Amino acid sequence: MKKTIYSLALAFLGLGASLSAEAQTRQCSTMENLAAQLAADPAMAQRMAAIENQTSSFVDNPLALRTSAVVTIPVVVHVLYNTTAQNVSDAQIQSQIAVLNEDFNKLNADVSKTPSAFAGLAANVGIQFVLAKQTPTGAATTGIERKSTTRTSWGTDDAMKKVSTGGLDAWNSAKYLNLWVCNLSGGVLGYAQFPGGAAATDGVVILSSGFGRNGSAAAPFNLGRTATHEVGHWLNLRHIWGDASCGNDLVSDTPTQQTSNGGCPSFPKVTCSNGPNGDMFMNYMDYTDDACMYMFSNGQSSRMNALFATGGARAGLLTSTGGTAPGGGGTPTTPTYCASKGTNVSYEWVDFVQLGSISRTSGANAGYYDGTALGTTVTAGSSQTISYSAGYASTAYTEYWKIYIDYNQDGDFIDSGELVASRSSASASTLTSTFTVPATAKNGKTRLRVVMSDASATTSCNSYSYGETEDYSITISGGTARQSVASAESVGYRIFPNPATDVLNIEVPASIDNKAVTVTVYDVRGAQMKQVSFDGNLLNVGTLAKGVYTLRIADGQQVTHQRFIKE
Repeated sequence: MKKTIYSLALAFLGLGASLSAEAQTRQCSTMENLAAQLAADPAMAQRMAAIENQTSSFVDNPLALRTSAVVTIPVVVHVLYNTTAQNVSDAQIQSQIAVLNEDFNKLNADVSKTPSAFAGLAANVGIQFVLAKQTPTGAATTGIERKSTTRTSWGTDDAMKKVSTGGLDAWNSAKYLNLWVCNLSGGVLGYAQFPGGAAATDGVVILSSGFGRNGSAAAPFNLGRTATHEVGHWLNLRHIWGDASCGNDLVSDTPTQQTSNGGCPSFPKVTCSNGPNGDMFMNYMDYTDDACMYMFSNGQSSRMNALFATGGARAGLLTSTGGTAPGGGGTPTTPTYCASKGTNVSYEWVDFVQLGSISRTSGANAGYYDGTALGTTVTAGSSQTISYSAGYASTAYTEYWKIYIDYNQDGDFIDSGELVASRSSASASTLTSTFTVPATAKNGKTRLRVVMSDASATTSCNSYSYGETEDYSITISGGTARQSVASAESVGYRIFPNPATDVLNIEVPASIDNKAVTVTVYDVRGAQMKQVSFDGNLLNVGTLAKGVYTLRIADGQQVTHQRFIKE
């Protein structure tokens, strides 16, 4: 009976949502904001021209080196609210960071929907995002600051970015991505500042109801893609139609298209004589609904990565300590994890979890069970299988399972690869999922979280309706040290070229016996790439797909890691 009533309620809610969605189209005011900035600051045009010259040089030179294979950007979220709904929760903020990490690392599940004509162009940009853990003055932070305001809405004049005009000031924009969340007026979903603008206003602004994928986020902009789109602008991407009829977005592998696309078009949609494949309307830089955009192109990826190469406009982020907790070194403190709990277990609950020496059968546990006294040990780089099942009071309903491991021990589950299993099932039978522990996972005890909910949008930090969360301990061995680990190059190995096309040269220090050296390659998910071969100095990477990989070099004395890009 519960599900029948629940389904009817959703049907009525869905009807209302679909009716209101018909009148909604994506509105981004980035180009309007740019025009206003250029008018107010004539020198900005020269700065942007210099950035374009550096970008062109990087894109045109396939051997151009970026300082780091994977860029991690500390994010500070400034929340300005007039109502409770506008005061987005920590869970909603975490969900948005998770979306950015998925979309910029080609880990979003819906990338599989990319038409075959464009699938080979879908890019792993290799940029990660983490909520700041340290303020510009070195104090500890959650990366979130909030301010209640009597102002009911904000325009696109950057007033929300200054305390003097009722908002919140930007943190050092050379070291942080500033992200303001507020109630924007005029139907605007968001806007961003291109590289080259004033430091005091640098960042991204998002409508509170278009932010993240839970809480106050409202369809059809409830999957976090507004931030993906706007951060794309912040990383120097233009709208895919070039903001002109059959315009130029400055990217070579995106088809010319007549104008923006809204809603969810059918493939192919041919404009500007771009047949047979037509518009790349599923690109994050178009105007389609959140559920219908799911890729950046390789050309867009190169354009964004140019910002972090030598002389790049956002290269300062590579040396930011904003994503590292203050102090560093010493004995790591125990992280505090967000709450996750089902509010109703009358109909379904987690009744079995098994991983290694963890094996627990149970009844309902009031929506949450703290099983951190139970644990198991796994080895970095190893393949693991976790088993789990649902208990039902009567009917077996569809449940959505998400299983997380905090591999880097930073107190959250939003980093790339930390969602180790995600599936749905309407069965009481035992389910299994297999995952590979990343070679870069930190040694020591960390958290395993199992979430079972009847809502697909439930993430690692939710209070949700029907279902249950269970937490366990898991100890990593054979991975990286808890303190920062030196790169392979910093301890004497020389690795070049990076990016690599066919062969990666690995020069072994004279003090190390070549015969003792073993090299293993892992992708961003932590899966071992067994098709590569190492002959003592040369690593054959020609069989790898384009993307970002991690080298694990063991020589009998130490284990070191180095990331590289396969082009």
